[in-house]
Amino acid sequence: MSVLPLKYGLLYFDNAYPLKMGWWDIRYSLLRPGWRSLERRAKADLVPPENGMPFHFKIGGIEPRLKDGGMFVHYSYVHPSSYTTKEALKEIESRCEQHLKSHGHYMWFNFQKVRAFLVKGQPFLEDMASRYPNKRVRIEYSGNLGIEGLYDLFRKYGKITDIVEVAPIKDMPRQAIIQYQFMRSSTSAKNCLHGADINGIKIHVTYERTLKSNAIWNWLSNHPRLSVPLGGFMVAGVSFIIFDPIRVFSMHSKITRLFNVNEYPILKWLRKETVGRLTRAPIDSLQATGWREREQEEEKLRVWLRNPPQTFAVVQGPRGSGKTDMVEYAIKDKTHKVIIRCEELANARSEGEVLTGLAKQVGYIPLFQFMNNLNNMMDMAITATTGQKAGLSATFEGQLKKILDTLTIAIQQSSPTRNMSNVSPEAIMKKIETTLEEKARRAEHAASGSGTTTSEEEAEITAKRASRAEAKKKREQEESKRCDPDDIPVVVIDGYMAREKGQHTKELWTFIADWAAVLVENHVAHVVFISNNVAASKPLSKALPNMTFETIVLTDASLDSAMEFVYKNLDREEHPNLMESVKVIGGRLTDLELFVQKVKSGMKPEDAVNDILGRAVIEVRKSAFDFDASENKTLSWTPIQFWAILRQLAATESISYDELKLHPLFKGDEAPFGAMEQAELITIHQKSGRPYVVRPGKPIYRAAFQEILSDSGFAAVMEVDSNTFLEKQEMANVAKWEGELKELSNLLHQDGSWIFGGGRVPKEVDSRVKWLMKKLAESHVKIEKYEQDMGVAKKTVLAKGIEISTAASSNP
Repeated sequence: MSVLPLKYGLLYFDNAYPLKMGWWDIRYSLLRPGWRSLERRAKADLVPPENGMPFHFKIGGIEPRLKDGGMFVHYSYVHPSSYTTKEALKEIESRCEQHLKSHGHYMWFNFQKVRAFLVKGQPFLEDMASRYPNKRVRIEYSGNLGIEGLYDLFRKYGKITDIVEVAPIKDMPRQAIIQYQFMRSSTSAKNCLHGADINGIKIHVTYERTLKSNAIWNWLSNHPRLSVPLGGFMVAGVSFIIFDPIRVFSMHSKITRLFNVNEYPILKWLRKETVGRLTRAPIDSLQATGWREREQEEEKLRVWLRNPPQTFAVVQGPRGSGKTDMVEYAIKDKTHKVIIRCEELANARSEGEVLTGLAKQVGYIPLFQFMNNLNNMMDMAITATTGQKAGLSATFEGQLKKILDTLTIAIQQSSPTRNMSNVSPEAIMKKIETTLEEKARRAEHAASGSGTTTSEEEAEITAKRASRAEAKKKREQEESKRCDPDDIPVVVIDGYMAREKGQHTKELWTFIADWAAVLVENHVAHVVFISNNVAASKPLSKALPNMTFETIVLTDASLDSAMEFVYKNLDREEHPNLMESVKVIGGRLTDLELFVQKVKSGMKPEDAVNDILGRAVIEVRKSAFDFDASENKTLSWTPIQFWAILRQLAATESISYDELKLHPLFKGDEAPFGAMEQAELITIHQKSGRPYVVRPGKPIYRAAFQEILSDSGFAAVMEVDSNTFLEKQEMANVAKWEGELKELSNLLHQDGSWIFGGGRVPKEVDSRVKWLMKKLAESHVKIEKYEQDMGVAKKTVLAKGIEISTAASSNP
């Protein structure tokens, strides 16, 4: 039975959105929908239901053409043998037209109906700001279509006012201009026929640009020596005088949460006394899974935040270990804080997206990203006219530094230690202790309800009696003696070095580390780096040398905490054997959440565990043994090196780092271990500042290692490769020992006398020969063992092949 071919196509739906008539058309911004509403609306309203379409019609995706007021719908269909391609596409287009007519889809912004057309060409998806829809379209073609041919081809999309053929030019394609009565017709024709092949003639359709003269622009363009420098100075002056203070105020407001109504005390009190009494209080973060083991780390971070800023805090741990939750919980009561999500910046596709994402996170408003392109153009124009660079163009590094420098100013305005850059950390600590003691006295006085006046009230009474100048001086002296640690800003760099390699990432990590070092060295703010990259400390050490970081390493939750999380989400009576499943999954929160979701969706716990385990096995095979050849990636370790680790971790939960380091496959090389940890295949735990033990990268990876080890065919192949490599090493050693023995034998004459005289071999040479013979014997024993193991493994591979062949022949 032949399989019908699967084909793809495009439909263009006109009048889905308003047309953009020019840069001044605000409807384009006000009525621009999101992706979700676009797809939902297209599938539910405009595109016929898939079950009502022929040829197994399936919608592949939605691609908006907001400037042209329409959208493309990608679809696939099974080409029937009883239809030609043209007939099948015509039937699909006809069904779409019937659906739109039967449902009477009229858009509210112009009360016109939606039309559907089959895309015959290859649409030119341009977003050039200078080109907007026009009633006139220009057609370029090589051949002879004639006015009648053009009319028959383009009349389908709307009423044509006129067709004019441009006089042909030698060695140039022929051109014609078609003017429609309505602009919607020209947009449909352009998007459906551009790049189409009509009887061997390929046509190109573009909008005909309407030229309008502008006296002001003509004057500016005719006097570049005056207009270009003057425009540059005006832009720079406006940015410095107006926009820079606005940006600082915007960032300061975001840091202090000035416009966040949820942080207002009166609203907090109202919420607590009204809705809070009727609803159930949320579970404290410390009661969540895994947090009981992290109380010590969380308290360690709190204590560090009560000290003056003088170094970084680095919170490390594998993905899903709750690093971000712990840090956010520890700083939830902080008055001033900044959180930068680096993973979003690392995944940006261009420099503009990096800058836009960073500006949005820190409140850098307005950004004016388009000004960079304008400055580049002005710099080029000034260079062309005057012969010298004006320096108006800004690089990516310069713009990034500008945003971070502005953020530094905003943080300084919020920090009580902004004027303490020359003050020692010990002096700042004394002020912090004084403030904490004063706050404790106030709390004690408020709890006791004493009617005596506090020191602050006495100072206020004294200030009222004294002159204003003396009162102001006294308040300044009191404030200079205090420094509330809760008011010191906290900067959280979440996902630092989320991608070690990538476009712009190296500059991004370097600039962020250097900027954070400036904040810490000037005692302006605490900086907390959250990273799952083991190499994150390298750029931080360069930015802040000769300083010891406050390092906090998080691990997975214990079995008790994992069971507590599972029991909170699943009924233990309905699933009595959850303990065995959780033992396999381990304490990684992301795996536990996935397990709970699968069980809630109707899967049995055993099936859910097997599904998660199967994914883990695939992850290990692709990452560890380079099975995903499509990426053409190269590993920093050999498969047999990871196989040696896998075998031991499948048998025990952890293995000695030093023992692995001395393994014949590694020979003291530590680079493969770091690369495996970077790939999250293993986790290296340290003790007293040095690597101590090696564990699986995820708890479930141990079960995955056991599953891979149970594959007898694959295990046998890896054993053959490992023993072959080790045998070659020993054979090289044997050759070396034998070569040295041969050289020693050349020192004797044929009659047995020693070359240096005498009939006896010196004691030193005799000892060396005995040592070499011992090494030869040891290597020979190892080689015999390797060959014996290889023989057993090859028999296993052969038996596995026979088993597969037998199974294939019995199930044809």
